[in-house]
Amino acid sequence: MKKTAVVTIVSNNYLHYARTLMQSVALQHPEAERYCVIVDTDMAPAAALAGEFEAIALPQLGLPFGDEFYFQYTILELNTAVKPWTLEHLLDRGHTEVLYIDPDIYLYRPLADVLAHLSNGASVVLTPHMLAPYDDDRNPTEASIRMAGTYNLGFCAIADRLETRAFLRWWQGKLARDCVVDFAHGVFVDQSWIDLVPGMFENVRILRHPGYNVAYWNLAQRSFTQGESGLLVNGEPLVFFHYSGMDPQNPQPLSKYQDRHKLDTVGPIVRGLVVEYCQRVIANGQENYRSLPYGFGAFRDGSAVPAHVRSAFRVSQPLRRLAAGKPFDHPGLGESAAFTGPARLSAIYDYFLKRQVDETALRDFADRCATLPGYLRTAIGVGRSAESRKKPGWQWRLLMWPMTGMRMAAVSQAPAAGAAAPAGGRAASSLPQHPGPVPGAAPGINLVGYIAAELGLGEAARSLARACTAAGVPYSVLDVGYQTSNLQRDTYALGNASAKRFKIDLLYVNADQTPGTVAHLKSKGLSSTYRIGFWHWEQPQLPDAHLGAFSMLDEVWVPSNFVRDAVAAVSPLPVVVIPHALQFAPTPGIDRSAFGLPAGKVLALVMYDFHSYQHRKNPQAAIAAFRMAQGGRTDCALVVKTINGSHHPEAEAELRASLADLPGTVVIDEFLTRQQTWDLQSCCDMLVSLHRAEGFGLAPAEMMYLGKPVVATGWSANMDFMNAENSMPVHYALEPLAEAVGAYPAGPVWAEADVGHAAECIGRLLDDAGLREAIGQRAARDVSRQLHPDAVGKLVADRLKALARWYPSLQKG
Repeated sequence: MKKTAVVTIVSNNYLHYARTLMQSVALQHPEAERYCVIVDTDMAPAAALAGEFEAIALPQLGLPFGDEFYFQYTILELNTAVKPWTLEHLLDRGHTEVLYIDPDIYLYRPLADVLAHLSNGASVVLTPHMLAPYDDDRNPTEASIRMAGTYNLGFCAIADRLETRAFLRWWQGKLARDCVVDFAHGVFVDQSWIDLVPGMFENVRILRHPGYNVAYWNLAQRSFTQGESGLLVNGEPLVFFHYSGMDPQNPQPLSKYQDRHKLDTVGPIVRGLVVEYCQRVIANGQENYRSLPYGFGAFRDGSAVPAHVRSAFRVSQPLRRLAAGKPFDHPGLGESAAFTGPARLSAIYDYFLKRQVDETALRDFADRCATLPGYLRTAIGVGRSAESRKKPGWQWRLLMWPMTGMRMAAVSQAPAAGAAAPAGGRAASSLPQHPGPVPGAAPGINLVGYIAAELGLGEAARSLARACTAAGVPYSVLDVGYQTSNLQRDTYALGNASAKRFKIDLLYVNADQTPGTVAHLKSKGLSSTYRIGFWHWEQPQLPDAHLGAFSMLDEVWVPSNFVRDAVAAVSPLPVVVIPHALQFAPTPGIDRSAFGLPAGKVLALVMYDFHSYQHRKNPQAAIAAFRMAQGGRTDCALVVKTINGSHHPEAEAELRASLADLPGTVVIDEFLTRQQTWDLQSCCDMLVSLHRAEGFGLAPAEMMYLGKPVVATGWSANMDFMNAENSMPVHYALEPLAEAVGAYPAGPVWAEADVGHAAECIGRLLDDAGLREAIGQRAARDVSRQLHPDAVGKLVADRLKALARWYPSLQKG
C-alpha cells in the first residue's frame, strides 16, 4: 500500500514560508502526510503548528558528527545538508514515496506526473532548471546555472527502492563535510552533486513538464495562458511555482538572484500569481517568524559564530580536536592556536593571489600552515604557482614576502626544535641547491620490522613488501620480532628479499619502539644514509613522550590520513601517507565447517587482538548492536575472533560476560595463519567494528576486499577507504578519553559509536541479501583499486625516486 509523505526544511525564521507551502499541499494532496524538519534549536514555534504539519527535530535524523555538523555550515548550507538524511528518515518510518519541496514553493495542482513516474518504477524524479536556452545576456546565465547545478533541488521525489537507498547513502557521504557554496570548485551545497545522479543510478526520471518548478530562472521560456480548467504554461497545466529569492514585502525585483524580470514586466498572469502568493506568506506570520534568532548562529555565550570560523572548522582537524565535539562551547576558536593554519593560509592567498582561499585549499593546506616549516613551504608553493605567475610583479612579491607578506599572518609560534636538521643533520645537511633528474628506478630499502610476526604491524610490514615487489623496488629485511610475543610463522616477505644492503632504512616499528630499534641496528654495526620511520597511532595527536623519536629519523611514513594528521601536527619532518597493500584470496573450496561455524545463517564477524586494547576496539558495542539487530530471530549468529585473550584475563572475562545472553555465538581465541584468517573472513557475511579509533583498519579493509559489507564507526583511519556507498559508516560522538588506556594518555578524543544506528545498519543487512551483495561488490571494487599492491607500490616508488633526486647517493650501493 502506498504511503506518501511531503516534507520541507526550514529554520524558524522561515516558518511563514513552510506554512504557506503546506497549506497548498493540504489542498492538492490531502492523502499525504506533511512534515517539516526544523533546522534550529527551539522547537516551540513549530510545535504550535502541529495541526498543519509534523515537526521533525534534527536529532531524529541521525546526522553525523554531533554538534560539529551543525557548527561547520552556514544557515543555507545546513538547511540543504540535512536533505538526504530527511528523506531516509521518512523512508525508515514506512513511507513508500517521499516528496521534498522547498518552503518557497506553492502547489496549484496535484503532482500527478511525479506520482505516475514513481508508480511506474522511478526511484528518483528530478526537474531541470531549464528546458530551453537563454537568448540574452542577463542573469542568471547558462554558465551560472551550470555552476549551480543542472537540476533544481527545491524539488525531488523518491520511492523506497534499493537504488534509492544507495543514492541517499552516496549523497550523505558528499554532504557530510562538503555541502558548501564553493563555485570555484564546482560545488553548490546539495544541488550540484545531483548532476552526477542520472548517470550513476538506475531509474532516475527527468521530468520535463513546463508546469513544474516554474521560477525566475526559466520564466523567459514559459508562456502563461488561461485555460478552461486553470492556468497553462506552454500549453500544459501549471503545477507549482517556485518563488525563490522573492521578498513578499517588496516583490518588484521578483527575485534577488536575477536581473531579467521585474514584477511590472512579467505579464498580468504571473503578476497576479506573485501578488497573491506574497499576501499568503505575509498572512502566515512573516512579521513574527522572520525575526526569530537562528539557534546555531551563536556560541553558548551568545557571541556570533563568524562564517570564516565555520569554514575553517569544517576542514581543520586541529580546530575540531580543540573543540572536542562541543564547538559551540568554545567562543575563542577563532583566536586559538589551532586557527593559526587557516588564518595563515588566508593571508598567503590574499597576498599572492589577491583572492579568498578556496575550500579545497583549506582542506589540503590549512593544517600544514599551522607549523612554521609547513607555513613556509606553502607560501613558497603558492607564490610560485601558475596562478601567481600570471599576475604582474609575482617575482617581486615573492622576494618581498618575508618582509611584508609574513606580517599579514604574524602569529606567535616558536619553531619546532631541530626542525632544520632532521635526524641530527644526517641527510638534510647535504641537501643540494637543485634536484637532479628523476631516476629511472627507485632506490632500495632495508625493511626493518616484525617481518614474520602474526600481528597487525607484522602484516602491515609484509604488505609494504608486497607493494615493493609490485613496483620493482628492491628490499632487504631485518626481523626485530623479538619485540613481540606473537607467533612468528609468516615468512612471505623473506621470499622476495634481497641479500644486498641499501642506503635507506625503513623502520616498520612505532614511535615508542624506534629508539630501541635504532640501538639494535647500531649494536649490529648497521648504518644508513637515510632513515624512515613507519608509525601507527590511534589518537588525534602524538603524545609528547614520543617526540624524541623524530631526532633519529629523516622522515615518517604513516598508513592513513588520520595518522598523518596526528603526527604532522607535532612533526619537524616530512610525513608521507603510504597505505597498506592488500592482495590475497581464500583457499579454494573452504567452507564454514573448517571453523565450526553454523551453516545456513547470516554470520556477523567481530575480530581484534587483546594486545590492541579492548577499550579501543570496543567489542562490547558491536555485540550490543548485534543483540539489538538480532531480536528474536534465529537466522543469524555472531562470530568473535580474538587473539591473546590469555594475556588479558580480565578483558577476556568481560568479553565473555557480554556474550552470555547470545547463545549460538562462536568464539575463536587462537592464533590463525594469515591464510586461515582470510578463510575465516570469507566464511562470514559481514564485519562489525565499533572501534573508538583505528590507525588504519586492517580488518575492515580485508573484509571489503573480500566483498563483504562492513558496519564500522565512521571516524578515524578506516574512513580513507570507507564511504556511504561501499560500506555502512556508523554515527558517533567524540568524547575525551577520561583515563589513560595503556599507551594512550587521557585527554584526546575518541569516538563513541551510536549503537542504535549500528543495530539499524546490521538489521538492514540481515534483512536484505541483495543489499549485502551490492555493498560488498562496491567495497571489493573500491578497496582492490585503492589498496592494490600496484597502486601502493607506485606511491612507494615515487617517494623513493623523489628522495633520490635530492640525495643521489641513495642510489649507490
